[in-house]
Amino acid sequence: MPIYKIADLNIEINPKYEKTSEQLATYITDEKTADFCVEAEQSEIDRLVADGGIDYLSESCIINTLVCREILDNYDGLFFHSSALMFDGKAYLFSAPSGTGKSTHTALWQRHFGGRVQMINDDKPIIRKKGGDFYVYGTPWMGKSNIGANISAPLGAVFLLERDRVNYAEKVSAGKVFPKLLEATLISKKQDRMSKILELYDEIFSAVDLYSLHCTISDDAVTAAYDAICK
Repeated sequence: MPIYKIADLNIEINPKYEKTSEQLATYITDEKTADFCVEAEQSEIDRLVADGGIDYLSESCIINTLVCREILDNYDGLFFHSSALMFDGKAYLFSAPSGTGKSTHTALWQRHFGGRVQMINDDKPIIRKKGGDFYVYGTPWMGKSNIGANISAPLGAVFLLERDRVNYAEKVSAGKVFPKLLEATLISKKQDRMSKILELYDEIFSAVDLYSLHCTISDDAVTAAYDAICK
């Protein structure tokens, strides 16, 4: 089976559908030894298709979930539903419920700062602890926009977007916005996995700043976030 390097891990995956292979293609590696293996069972794909799913999308969803669980269980990492960009060498995550405007906000960063910005992932980046620091990684799962790259950068800050009529960034504690953080994570009902998520959040937000970004859809929102990370 082919091996893909995702979040600095060699993952053996055996896609059943050509479109799934195409989605994973930019992450393929010549490494011969895998850190772990995942495969979507045909019976599980068929069950999702019977419920109205599309075969290759169902397979991709299952693979994504299996990878998420393994990285959470054994490799100090989690998926974080957000739009992630790299700015001046650091990663910044902008999270919000679908339709709130996180992709629009990161697009404004690209327009505002040009080549200083590169998109990491517009939907499901991975945050992973390595060598005592946290890094953000691109993944093949980039949402409907299909925007992202196979790159990584040290985590600089996390912003939780909230639509408002004014633009300002307010530093907050993880406890204050905890429900929003949980909404951004692929949560498992298993108690041990939930405990691991809580442990990682505690470490992440002890290491980097967390902001509530009140914003309009404008360049002023970019300026508010930029001013916060430059303080």
